[in-house]
Amino acid sequence: MGNVKPYRIIIEWSGEEDFHFRCDYAPSSRLQPENAEKGDDQQSFPVITGAMGNVLRKLRKEHISFPMFLVSIAFNHRNLLQEIDQLLHLLHDHLENKRDAGTFSCFVSSKNRHE
Repeated sequence: MGNVKPYRIIIEWSGEEDFHFRCDYAPSSRLQPENAEKGDDQQSFPVITGAMGNVLRKLRKEHISFPMFLVSIAFNHRNLLQEIDQLLHLLHDHLENKRDAGTFSCFVSSKNRHE
């Protein structure tokens, strides 16, 4: 990742389960970015969006069967970890040659972009 380091991650839901993942980063010597460079990407991560949708419903105190939530996480843990790994690879690839402050952003959806 060179000399830039992530310092803030923001997750904002849009719709039912899809969300925007954003990570602000800056050189190690600076705490806050001044002119952040923005970039957008979009990827399909259906297991992450399902898990995050369950978390969102729990936060909103909507009905969710917590035992079923745990069974779903356990059943899909390999896919969930794989998708989280893909998202982190996208972030690391973005940061690899960066020298200045900026923002990595990605719209995370359960649907493919071309559906």
